[in-house]
Amino acid sequence: MKHLHLFLVLCLALVGCASSADKPFEGFFIYGHEVSDFKPCNGSDNYWLNGESSSMELIENASMQLSKKTGKPYQAIYVQFSGYIDERPPTGFEQGTDGLLYMTELLTYSENAPETCQ
Repeated sequence: MKHLHLFLVLCLALVGCASSADKPFEGFFIYGHEVSDFKPCNGSDNYWLNGESSSMELIENASMQLSKKTGKPYQAIYVQFSGYIDERPPTGFEQGTDGLLYMTELLTYSENAPETCQ
């Protein structure tokens, strides 16, 4: 029982350390064939966005639905999330971006961005 308690304490400590590295991100997400791009508000860099599957599915579906609605592929949706810069080497289509981001928590998403986010 003591070992289980110690194990749980260590797990919680590790989770706490991992989440403290998270930063807020705000900008535009585009999803489509071989594309999972994030562009920060008022920025010019494009990052490949990965993340927890349930959150990624939500924003991927929202981008695809907007594409269906407009009849044009690769439509950007506005997103806010917590995450971190992924330091691993990019592979495949990720190599065509300025870096990798990993979303740990999706905060909000919308077809419309605030005016302060261009």
